[in-house]
Amino acid sequence: MNHYTLSVEDISVKLNEEKIKSLINSSESSMIIGQPRAVKALEMGTEIKGKGYNIFVTGISGTGRITAIKKILNNHSGSTSDLKDIVYVYNFKTPDSPMVLYLNKGEGSHFKKSIHTLVEDLKKSITGILSKRIYSGTRDEYISDFERTENRILSEFEQKLKENSFQIVKVSEDDEETTDIHPIWRGKTVSFDQLLEFVREGTVDEDYWNEQRKHYYSYMEEMRHLFIDINDLQLELEKKLQQLRIKTVKPEIERLFRKIKENYAEDKVITYLTDFEEDVIQNLFIFTGNQEEEEEGDNPTDLLRYGVNIIVDHSRSEKVPVIYENHPRYTNLFGSIETKIDLNGESRTNFLMIRAGSLIQASGGFIILKAEDVLKEEGTWENLKKALQTEEVEIQIQSNAFNLQNNSIKPSPIKINTKILMVGNENLYEILYNNDRDFQKFFKISAEFDSEMDLNDDNIKQYIGFMNMIVEDEKLSAPDITGIIEIISYGIRLAEHKRKLSTRFSLIADLLREASYWAQKDHEGVVTGKSVKKTLRMRDYLHNLPEEKLVEFIDSGDILLSVSGESAGRINGLAVHDRGFYSFGSPLVISVQVSPGSEGLVNIEREVGLSGDIHDKGVFIIEGYLRKKYARDFPLSFFASICFEQSYGEVDGDSASSTEIYALLSAIADIPIKQSIAVTGSVNQMGQVQPVGGITEKITGFHTICKRLGFTGDQGVIIPHQNIVNLTLPDEICTDIKEKRFFIYPIKTIDEGMEILTGMTAGERNKKGNFPAHTINNLVESRLKEIAHLIKNYS
Repeated sequence: MNHYTLSVEDISVKLNEEKIKSLINSSESSMIIGQPRAVKALEMGTEIKGKGYNIFVTGISGTGRITAIKKILNNHSGSTSDLKDIVYVYNFKTPDSPMVLYLNKGEGSHFKKSIHTLVEDLKKSITGILSKRIYSGTRDEYISDFERTENRILSEFEQKLKENSFQIVKVSEDDEETTDIHPIWRGKTVSFDQLLEFVREGTVDEDYWNEQRKHYYSYMEEMRHLFIDINDLQLELEKKLQQLRIKTVKPEIERLFRKIKENYAEDKVITYLTDFEEDVIQNLFIFTGNQEEEEEGDNPTDLLRYGVNIIVDHSRSEKVPVIYENHPRYTNLFGSIETKIDLNGESRTNFLMIRAGSLIQASGGFIILKAEDVLKEEGTWENLKKALQTEEVEIQIQSNAFNLQNNSIKPSPIKINTKILMVGNENLYEILYNNDRDFQKFFKISAEFDSEMDLNDDNIKQYIGFMNMIVEDEKLSAPDITGIIEIISYGIRLAEHKRKLSTRFSLIADLLREASYWAQKDHEGVVTGKSVKKTLRMRDYLHNLPEEKLVEFIDSGDILLSVSGESAGRINGLAVHDRGFYSFGSPLVISVQVSPGSEGLVNIEREVGLSGDIHDKGVFIIEGYLRKKYARDFPLSFFASICFEQSYGEVDGDSASSTEIYALLSAIADIPIKQSIAVTGSVNQMGQVQPVGGITEKITGFHTICKRLGFTGDQGVIIPHQNIVNLTLPDEICTDIKEKRFFIYPIKTIDEGMEILTGMTAGERNKKGNFPAHTINNLVESRLKEIAHLIKNYS
């Protein structure tokens, strides 16, 4: 009943130094390593022009997703001829809805300069023409005719009043001067109040006073109509003067606008220039200064209305735009409308204060977004989908406590042709695809970045090329052959597979930087294998404080755990504590208590809410295994409780399911199992042991405890045989295995594990269907039958 234990060759990776040397000379630097599938997806997604062919880039952080995207986009051969400059201009027909114009690449700034020149020419031409005699002579004639008519009307009315003893006077009332009519008494102008006083004194007859009062009201009404007539004459004069100004300057205005229209063929631009021309003709006072200008706001009447707001300018673009938006807030992504507070405390804005977001800036090219950032910004994801659906962006004012939108504007939507590359984690694409109906319409390409690649000569060459690139770019100490081998070995350990290399190149680059630091601290000219090993030791030292504390608790007896002797219903399982930036393995005690009963297998962790779904599934699989293995002709009737001792956090995963079976079988048959051997591995209902993750950390964790408490010569770990390819253990463990101080047992079935743990034969059923006497399985089955009979007899 001898069981195979792994040798040093089985648990370590030895790279051939001579082979690596030969690859150094032919190494090649490539920015995208080990991602052929992702590269194909990116190339296809960036080249297909159809709607919805945006790209969702998935993968573990550090696999070079952003670097690969930037390289592919940098090599993208898209033409810039289709790029458009985008400008906002004043909408003369709907002032609160600024008009958007699309101009050919580089024409935006030229258009703005042309409009500025046009305005300056209009100012000079209009003021120049209106200062000439051809205009001023006719204008003065119109004014003189008006003044003569006005004077005649007023003179006739004043004469009429004089003949009837009345006179027009100016009176002040509440600091305002008004026109009134007073009677003339004895050659002097008096007010009716004074005249009334004369009546009281008896100087003036009361009938005379009443008669004059009657005439007063009649004359006042006549004067009111008179002023209305004069005002109508004045309005008619202004109309004639306006028509005269238009008639005088219109030919020159038309000439200037014809000249600029010749440079543009776009219908929308021509429409704008036509509306512009009409506005100039109807608002000549803007250029002459003859009328008070209104306050600037969303409907400016001064020269600002003729400004041009360039929100996208491609005059210097040599390639299609590629924008990496780190902060996809609404205003950053879609755009904003700035406001300012006027003297009255009200917010003001206009079309010149519109700003384009990165989604608009990237039109005709690409924008790179992080999915997590987009999803956490309120409203951003929904607005982004709307923009992808309509292929338009609406820039809106964002309300806040300081922006009351007293005169808000609604700019015309901007058409966009932007391809989005969204970067997210491994599972996010599937979550969005299955839960958001719109997502699958807009992101038809998934570029999946693998976290590992095959360990072969070509990939090793690229690994070395990557190292050389980082060293050269960052002026680091270069690794020698031993350093290169250790760094490649680290890449294998990251991949957790002897025939794979990790593609998490950010971690490889970090190792190079830190190894260069320690090499320089040790006054070494190059990064050696020793430097790399020291770097990894220092990493462990800086991060393993919780691990050290846990070891101390076990050593001091605060955590009850034994690595020697035997015990029934008690076993050392293995767990991984993942802190994100650092993970380590440690043993933990799993205990089982069995008695007659009908409750079956009770998971104490589940009862108190500390068991995850996958662990719960593992416990149910254990019950299935017991039924298949033993309960062929009798019912399972027992009460067994499984507990992770001194565990106060959630337990999840199924890597302890085989361990729980060993403790359960031991408790049922009261067979002691070795405490010197820790166990990991999941299991199926057929009793086949299945691979688990974190195998290197788990073995290392138990080895550390055994070393701390003292080696006994029989300590080791049982692992699934499939995990042999995942073993890349530290040199210290390799030495102890070579010296027979520590052992690793790869197994395929529960029976193999029980034999190692107990030293007994598991036993196979004979032709009659019975297990041989005194074997493990015989003792377990016999005890289960005994318990079943007890329950039956007791009930």
